[in-house]
Amino acid sequence: MSILSAFNQLPMVRELTPRLFFVYMFMSNFGFDNGWWASVIALQQFADRFGVYDPSTGKKILPSSWQSAGSGTGNAGLAIGCIIAGPIISKIGRKYTVLVIIGFALTGMLIQNVVPSFWGVMVGRMINSISMGLEANNIPMFMAELAPPAARGSLVNFYQWWQLLGVLMSQSTVYKSNLNFPHGQWSYRTVMVVQMIIPLLLCGVFFILPESPRWLLSKGRRDRALDALIYLRKGASTEKEVEEELRLTEQAVEEQERFHKATTYMDCFKGSNGRRTMIATGAQVLEQLSGNAFMSSYAVIFLKQVGIVNPLAATMARVGMSVAGATIAFFAADKIGRRPLMMVTAVIMWIGLWVSAGVSGYKPGGVHGGAAAQGLLACQLIWSLCSTLGWGCCVWMITAEVGTAQLREKTVSIATTFSFIAVLLVSYISPFIQNSPGNLGARIGFIYGSFSLVAVFFVYFFVPELSNRSLEELDELFQNKVPAWRFKSYKATGVGVKITQIQNINADKGMTLIEAVSTDEEIGESTSSVGEGDKSGVKVNTTKD
Repeated sequence: MSILSAFNQLPMVRELTPRLFFVYMFMSNFGFDNGWWASVIALQQFADRFGVYDPSTGKKILPSSWQSAGSGTGNAGLAIGCIIAGPIISKIGRKYTVLVIIGFALTGMLIQNVVPSFWGVMVGRMINSISMGLEANNIPMFMAELAPPAARGSLVNFYQWWQLLGVLMSQSTVYKSNLNFPHGQWSYRTVMVVQMIIPLLLCGVFFILPESPRWLLSKGRRDRALDALIYLRKGASTEKEVEEELRLTEQAVEEQERFHKATTYMDCFKGSNGRRTMIATGAQVLEQLSGNAFMSSYAVIFLKQVGIVNPLAATMARVGMSVAGATIAFFAADKIGRRPLMMVTAVIMWIGLWVSAGVSGYKPGGVHGGAAAQGLLACQLIWSLCSTLGWGCCVWMITAEVGTAQLREKTVSIATTFSFIAVLLVSYISPFIQNSPGNLGARIGFIYGSFSLVAVFFVYFFVPELSNRSLEELDELFQNKVPAWRFKSYKATGVGVKITQIQNINADKGMTLIEAVSTDEEIGESTSSVGEGDKSGVKVNTTKD
């Protein structure tokens, strides 16, 4: 088989119709607005414009408290966005939440550019970050609900890939503008202006986006759900196949509502829903505590402290490796699975940060070139690749797909809120540990590296393999309390199996709609009546979670 033929057989390639690709391409804000802060706060031109005079250096600086406030303010906005996301997304839907995201983004960006003070930039950053918090809740979930099971991990990965590509573009903008405008405000102002292009572009394509069929079904709008699903599946499924998929999805939603009625935030902490919330929240928080939050805000300062000669260029290389990791995740997340990727990469991340911290401790004055500098930079690049491949991508997949249909918005909201609270704490605390009074410098890597080791055990005991099953099939596994390490081998028997088969018609070569539906004998006779025990085609635990 040729390389091209093998590529064409990948589930993502077989399932990605032009319309679906268009939706996934223009659903996200590209991460451009989230990527420039770590580089800009390290620019002397930015300190000259907004900082305070330091007699010991004879230059203006941004005090540690300002750095902490600057990074923390953005993270506070992210947390606010996560807190308000659940009710907004549930009320107006996935599509119109994108419009709210655009509104917050443009407002914040405008303030950053017109208010001529450090704290004006901070206010604008906070408002813009609210849009990022909303986006982090809405977009991965939106993507997961639209994707066929065989390619769900790959398609949800578009969110993280676009985010990292945007970060790389913003870092490149800062790097290039710093070269072209070494003494003026445009060394940092350019990126603040350019970021406005993305939400303006999204305004132009917003009305072409479809609404989530699952959300429409939950609101009783079946006809609109059918129209949306036909739009998304055109070129991959016939109208008859789409109608059958919708019928089974509707049946699964009705069964969930009848036997496992759950609508409040308190329900997210009860029974199997509590387990789902713990999985999403734990994965999100551990991603940040394993070094991601620190690197997002202080990567350039960290590289400066260890003596890397050109920290801006090194940061661009680090982000480039992150993009490479996200690109690999397109194929690895569904082929290899979330669990093995997360465990293996967590071990490598632990080793990478400990080695970096150890080299820095051995040469406390900085590496300043030579083999030590090359080794440290190599560790950082490998860490960035693994962090994104195993955690930056897989965590968002798990967060988007682990919640039940009735509580998905709330589960994602809780998980991302705790995540950004962790980011907020890291952003506020790190400068005081890294600089005075802690003075750990680059040895701070020992702290964040240790959390990667904790993450390995968390994934093994708590995070199940969610790939290649429909969201409805996952409901059965959670209701039956299948242990995390047995998810992959567990044989489901409910209606979710049929939904998986129908949605995966293109990925499962040779499978037809008739073959998928004819498996009734294996998974139980399916009827349109809900609540008649096993006749519904799903094994239901009738004890309310």
